[in-house]
Amino acid sequence: MRHLDLVDRLSAVLVAVALIAGMGLRVARLDRVPLGFDQDEACNGYDAYSILNTGRDHHGNFLPLALQGFDDYRMPLFDYSLVPLVGVLGLKPAVVRLNAALWGSLDLVTITTIAGLMLGWPGAAVAAVLAAVSPWHLVLSRYGIETTAASATVSLGLACFLAWLRFSSERWVLLSGAFLGLSLYAYPITKVFTPLMIVLLTLLYWREIRQAAAKAFMGLGIFLLFAVPQAAQIWLHPAQMQQRFGDLSIFNKSGSLAARFAAFAANFASYFTPSYLFFTGDRGSHWALLHPPGFGELLPEQAPLIALALIALLSERHRKAAMLLVGWLVAAALPAALTLPLGILQLEPQEIPTPWIQMLNRAAPQRITPQLLLWHPDSRHDVLAMAPWILLSALGFVFLLEAIPRAAAWKALLGVLLLGGTIFHGVSFLRSYTGSYPILAAPYFQYGIEQALQATEKLDDQKPVIITDRINQPYIYVLFFRRYPPQRIQQEWHADRLRPNHLSPTVSFDHYLFMDPARLYPRLAHGIFVFSGVEALPAPAQVSILYPHGTVAYNIVVK
Repeated sequence: MRHLDLVDRLSAVLVAVALIAGMGLRVARLDRVPLGFDQDEACNGYDAYSILNTGRDHHGNFLPLALQGFDDYRMPLFDYSLVPLVGVLGLKPAVVRLNAALWGSLDLVTITTIAGLMLGWPGAAVAAVLAAVSPWHLVLSRYGIETTAASATVSLGLACFLAWLRFSSERWVLLSGAFLGLSLYAYPITKVFTPLMIVLLTLLYWREIRQAAAKAFMGLGIFLLFAVPQAAQIWLHPAQMQQRFGDLSIFNKSGSLAARFAAFAANFASYFTPSYLFFTGDRGSHWALLHPPGFGELLPEQAPLIALALIALLSERHRKAAMLLVGWLVAAALPAALTLPLGILQLEPQEIPTPWIQMLNRAAPQRITPQLLLWHPDSRHDVLAMAPWILLSALGFVFLLEAIPRAAAWKALLGVLLLGGTIFHGVSFLRSYTGSYPILAAPYFQYGIEQALQATEKLDDQKPVIITDRINQPYIYVLFFRRYPPQRIQQEWHADRLRPNHLSPTVSFDHYLFMDPARLYPRLAHGIFVFSGVEALPAPAQVSILYPHGTVAYNIVVK
C-alpha cells in the first residue's frame, strides 16, 4: 500500500505540473502564434461583437441558434461564450483565440479527470502530460474556432457519466445529459456523434442504467430538451441547415454507389493511418495550414501505448474501458468520413500547398478517389477523436504497469522513459510551432491585412478603398479591424445593399469594395487600391506590407 500511495502522490504532482504547463502553453502569445488571423476567426469575433452590441449576428439574425457565416450556418456556443470576453477585453485577435484556449484548457482538465475516474492517478498523470503537449490538442486550442468547445462539452458529458457510475449521485447523470445536449450547439458533427455516443454508453453500461432507470431517463430527458430546438431548426429550415453538409458530403462527389462506398471507406480509414496519427498529420490546404509540417497529430510515444491498450481488450479488468474508447474513436470518425476534407478538391503535388493568396495559377480541380481521401484527412473534422486517443494511450501505460513485476524500480524506469520521450518530442514540436511555423503559416492566416487596413486609413479615410478578392472573405476583416458598427452592417444586409453593383461583383459597403483592383483601377478617378503581393501593379506602390520572411504580402497604390 505504501508503494501505491507513493505512486499516487507522484502522479498527483505530475498532474498538477502538466495541467499548469498545458494551460500556459494554450494562452501564451496568442497574438503571435500563429501570425495573422483566419477569416473564420474574424467571423466568430465580429459576430460576438455584434451580438454584444445588438443581440444579432452580423447578418441581422436575432439571438440565432445557428449563426449565418459565409456559405454556411455555424453552431453558436463558441460565439456566445466569446461575447463576455469581447465585452471585457475588446475585439482583438488574441481575445478570439483566448476563448478557444479556455475551452481547450477546460478540455485538458476534463480529459485528465476522465482518465482518473477510469484508471486512477497514474492514468490521469499520463493523460495530463500527453494532452498538455499534444500537437493536435494544443494547435486547435490556439485557433479561434469552435473545435475545442465541441471536444470540451463531449468530454464533460462523458466525465459526468463516469462520475455517476462511480458515485451514484443523481446530479452527475443530469449534468451528463446537459453537457451532451450542449455539445449539439458546439460543432455540426456533434449532431451525428453525440447520439452515437449515447447509444454506445447504453450498450456498454446497460446493466448499470437498468438498475437506475429513473435517473438515467432523467439525464436522457435533459439531453432531448437541448436537442429539440436544433431539431426544430432542421425541420423549419432544412436547406439552410444542411447547405454546408451538402457542399461537403462525400456522397455528392463520388459517382456510383460502389464508388461512394469506396470513398466513404477510404475517408474513414484515413483517420486511423499511422501517417496521419504519427508522421505527417493534417497536410493542410491552400486556405489553411494549421499544423507544422513533419509532425503527426499524436506523439510517437503514444504508438506503443495505443497498441498495448488494444491488447487490454482481452483483459477482463480493462475490457469495458477499452471498448468505450475504441467505440468513441469510431463514433468520432464516422461524421468526419461523411464529409470531404477541406481543400481536397484543389490539391498540389508538393508536400506543402501554396497559400491561396500567393497562387499565380489556380490548381486544377481534383477527381475524388479513395487514394486521395486516404492521403488527406482533416484534423478539424476528426476533432472529437483527440480525447479518446489520449485516454487510450493512458490505458496502455496503466495496463503495462500492471503487467510488469511489482518492483518500484521497473515502474519508475518506465515512467521516466515515457516522460523523457514525451518531453523530447513535445519540445521538438513546440520549437517548430513557435519558431519556423508562424513564418511559414503567415500567408495562410492572411497576415498583413490588418496592417494594410491601418495604412489605407492613414493615407486617406475618404477615398474609396478597393481590396483584392484574393483575400478569403475580405469584407469580414474590415468589419473586425475597423470595429464597424454592427447596426450599420445589419441595415445594409437587410436593405439588400451588399450585392453586386455596377463596379463590384462582390460585397461592397461604405467606401470599401472587394474585387480585382486591376480591373477597377482604370475606371476610377481616385481611390486606394490594395493588391496582393503577387498581382501586377498599374503604378508604383506607396506602401508595401511584408510577410515575416521578407516577401511582399500587400502593395497599396493610391490614385
